[in-house]
Parts: sequence; structure tokens; C-alpha cells
Amino acid sequence: MKTSRAAVVAAAALLAAVAAPAMALNQPATAVAAADAPTVVKSVKVEPGGVYELVVNPADSSVLVAAVGPRGANNAAIARFSADLTPGAAIDVSANPLYGLALNSRTQTLYGTDTRTGVITAIDLASGRVVANIASDRQNAHVRQVVVDETANKVYVSEVGGRGSNTLSSRLWIIDGAGNTLERTIDVDAVLTGLAIDTAGNRAFSTDMTANQVVVIDLASGEVAHRWPTGTENAINVVHDAAGNRLFVASQGTGELTVMNATDGTVLHRVATGEGALSVAFNGAVNQAYVANRRAGTVTVVDTNSYAVLANLQTGTFPQTIAINRADNTVYVTNKARGLPRNAPEGTPVPVDPAGDTVTIIRP
Repeated sequence: MKTSRAAVVAAAALLAAVAAPAMALNQPATAVAAADAPTVVKSVKVEPGGVYELVVNPADSSVLVAAVGPRGANNAAIARFSADLTPGAAIDVSANPLYGLALNSRTQTLYGTDTRTGVITAIDLASGRVVANIASDRQNAHVRQVVVDETANKVYVSEVGGRGSNTLSSRLWIIDGAGNTLERTIDVDAVLTGLAIDTAGNRAFSTDMTANQVVVIDLASGEVAHRWPTGTENAINVVHDAAGNRLFVASQGTGELTVMNATDGTVLHRVATGEGALSVAFNGAVNQAYVANRRAGTVTVVDTNSYAVLANLQTGTFPQTIAINRADNTVYVTNKARGLPRNAPEGTPVPVDPAGDTVTIIRP
């Protein structure tokens, strides 16, 4: 089986090398046929619903899911599952519902963003106890993505500013993980959303979804070093491939994955994935990138050697975030459910959505 797939990928790479220029743009999202192509294994419902980000704990391969619950229910939790998605004991976070998640596997500390109040919550996973609530000098700061540097025991957070009625600047937070205290913030003239950290280069990469750029921040000086255009619309999330010196950027407006050189920002390739491309993850062990296309209801699997689309998988109603178990390369996806419009009258029943508020397993 593996020989068949290798032959297909090699043939696709050869064809691309002969027939395509060095940078190919807007490739159609047509999956390359393969006998052992990525597939959906199973999906399970998440209680209490209202799913957002998920992470995998390498210590026991458990899956942790931020679930804020129905509007007004005050029952937000971190849902816990085994690797095969058997439910476990949840962690109560109703006091500060969490949306974004990141894990320091060395200290077994889970960090979450409470976007409504501008607080970062630190949870000791062994006890399930909240050990710190970290805030800045701004009330209700729009904290969005949290990323952990385990080696340095630092936590980085993107704060969205400069959008709509929010006239405050975006900021990058740096938290000292040893004391779970806010070390400093860096003001950035941009609308920061996605975030990735280059630990070796001491740089932060963040997407500016309004200017459609990747903003490169020198963490030593606290200055913006570069602004690299993505050539897309609504660039919203980014991951860093340290070994390959690449950035993978998901753009909602154009529904695509952009691959960029992490030294000079050159666009290397663009791959059409699906409407509302939101989240992106990369696994160098299998040379695959995964893009959650929220409005399309799919996850696109891309071969990161040939940039061929290996699969477009229906995972759920609104694919939201992606996490990878690095031990066995299993991919997990959260899928949000159809909800009520914000102006729905009180007492309006929530739509029943069997394919929403779920976690899906993908076999790469």
C-alpha cells in the first residue's frame, strides 16, 4: 500500500517539476487519487457544546477541547477524551470560558484565552485546578491565539486591535511560564490574528488579516522586522515549518493555503483549499498540511513536497481547529455547530445539528 502512494506522489512531483513554474498560483483543489489516501475515521459529540480550539497532550495522547457551551448556560468546560475519543472527566472553566488553547507538555500546564474578558487562564492538568488568571492593563483585551515555547517556558498571545470600534493597537503578549506572569507586551500596528514562534530565530510570525500580510516581530528588540504580503484576502492563521524554513498561511477570503519562504517572505506556492479557509496545521513527519475550510465544511490535506491536494474530507458542519498527535500522526479536528443568530429572540430553540459540536479523527 505504501509503495503505491509513494509512486503516485513521486509521479505528481515529477509532473509538477516539468510542467509548472517555480511558483504556481491558485492550484485547483482536486485530490490526487491514492490507495491509502487520508480518511475520516470517526466523529464524536462534545459536551457541553460550543467547541473552539483543541490540543493533544503527548504525555498520555489525550485530547483537550475548549467548549464554551450554549449561550447563557454558564457551563463552559475543557472536555477531555482519550486518543480514540472516549470521553473522560471534564475541567470546569465556567468562571472564565476559554476559546484558544495551548499546552506546555513539560510542565503539564494548559493555557487558554478568555476572549470576552481579555484573560489568559493557566490550568494544572494533574489537578484540573486553575493556577493563574493573567491579564494586561487593558480591560476586555481581545486575546486570540496562544502559543507555548516549552524550551524557554514562555507563552505568547496575539491580541487583536485596530478593528471596528476597537481603536487600540494590536499587541503581542509574552508571559513567563515559570511564574505565570505577564512579562511584557509589544505594540504592533496591524490587526494580529494567527501566531507562530520561531524559537531558533527568536522571531514571532503573525497574520495581519486586514493588510493581508505576515508580520515578523523580532522578539529581542520588540520591533517589527518585516511585513510580507501574502497575495490573498483575510490571511488569518499561520504555522512555521522550522526544518523546511517555510510558513503555511490560511486565508479565509480567498480560501487557500499560501506557502512562504520564512527568510524573505517569498511566496513559494498557493493551493486552493475551500471556502473560508480558517485553521492550518503541519506535520513534517508525513509531509502533510491540513486546512480547515469553515464555510466549505471540509479539511483539505496537502502534500507539502509536491503541493498536490491528497484529500478534501467532510468532517463536520464548520471545521474550526486542528491538532496532531505527533506520536502516531493522528489528526483531530473540531467542528462548530449551526447556532442561533445573535438577534434571535429569547427562548428560540437552538437548531439540532448532528454534524456540529464534534471532534473528528483523520488518519493521514
